[in-house]
Amino acid sequence: MSAPDTDAKDLESEYEALLSFMYLSPVGIVRSDKSGAVDMMNPLAAQLLMPLVKTGSIENIFDSLASVAPELRNLVASFDAERGPVCENHRVFVTPAGNGAVVLACSIIKVGANLLMTVLTDISRQVAAERRARQTESWLAGLYTSVNDFAFFTLDAQGCVESWNSSVEQLTGFGEADVVGRTLSRFYARDEIVLHRSPEHIALTRDEGWHVEECWCETRTGRRYWGQVLVAVLREEEGDITGYSVVLRDVTERKVTSDNLARLLTTDHLTGVSSRAHFFESAEVEVARAKKHSRPLSVVMLDADHFKRINDTAGHQAGDAVLKRIADEAKGMVRASDTVARLGGEEFILMLPSTATGEAMAIADRLRVAVERARIDTAVGQLKATISLGVATLSQANPTLQGLLAAADRALYDAKRAGRNRVRAEVLEPADAACTACDEGNASQN
Repeated sequence: MSAPDTDAKDLESEYEALLSFMYLSPVGIVRSDKSGAVDMMNPLAAQLLMPLVKTGSIENIFDSLASVAPELRNLVASFDAERGPVCENHRVFVTPAGNGAVVLACSIIKVGANLLMTVLTDISRQVAAERRARQTESWLAGLYTSVNDFAFFTLDAQGCVESWNSSVEQLTGFGEADVVGRTLSRFYARDEIVLHRSPEHIALTRDEGWHVEECWCETRTGRRYWGQVLVAVLREEEGDITGYSVVLRDVTERKVTSDNLARLLTTDHLTGVSSRAHFFESAEVEVARAKKHSRPLSVVMLDADHFKRINDTAGHQAGDAVLKRIADEAKGMVRASDTVARLGGEEFILMLPSTATGEAMAIADRLRVAVERARIDTAVGQLKATISLGVATLSQANPTLQGLLAAADRALYDAKRAGRNRVRAEVLEPADAACTACDEGNASQN
């Protein structure tokens, strides 16, 4: 047998071995070029990706994952080395975070100048277990973390400060006359004073026996610090609540460290707003809180009009500049308690707690006008862009996060169908509209 024939046989044998390995592998494996064009994948990868593909075929790994992990394309594009791991076990939330969420771990390895191997693993059960562990850890944090700068005082049964001591003045600068008879909001920073924050903290303490809340606080001289407020129930022998004990701590140093890590884990790589995964995790909490305390909650879903045309005519870098500007305008419109997130591609969402439909519509329209007036600097010159927005509010018609997002998506579609560059609210049936109006009326009375 000639040498060329031997070489061909060896190559064929190696190729068959690779195919056998891929098809028998317990994880999903995809081989693609640097742009994401797929030339080989195993059945498990196809099974994991198929729920995300609308066209029925998986031709590009980045396109298939764009709706849930748009950052992957940017991670590969910014990886300069010829070989090495682009990302390892990067979490992709296929469905919203929470119980029953579908989560994939994605590892991308650059094995050549234009060759990528992507490994996908279903880690949904592991993530659910970690989430339960984090909840337990957070619940215990107030007991087991070290206490340095702290103040201790008590509240009466109505949640007003009842006692004062020198530790309060040492930490906050407030004297006895400044705090006695006031609620916990006395210690919050001015931009953190939301009417329902202090009552909610007391209500959760009554329900659970104790509760930890963290937020920006402010001393008498105006110095801001990140405060941890631990409130525990005080009871008589008969079990009646007589008041509450409070430990207020300055944990700013810990927050700076944790914020740096959290920013990496929860922020969209391109725009700096919340990532899709982080949005769904926090949104589930906001929905539960709004329902528990009968408070309005609205979302604004938006995306850039004719975005494909921008990419095709001006290039992807110009498209990225447009997305960054939209994100910056949105961040400038919202409060500290609101959330701006990138859901995927050119689609963003605003989560607005304690906000009824009318106010959410006003915020959406201000954002629409701001983007329309913006002049966006790019490598090919200044560009103009517009956005379409859909608004929905938690109601009897939309009692879950999934229902709320679906309603906002329908409203966004209505805005695009009506000509783009406009805001539309969900269209409710008459009975549902009456319920929502009633809910908004109750919220305004509260």
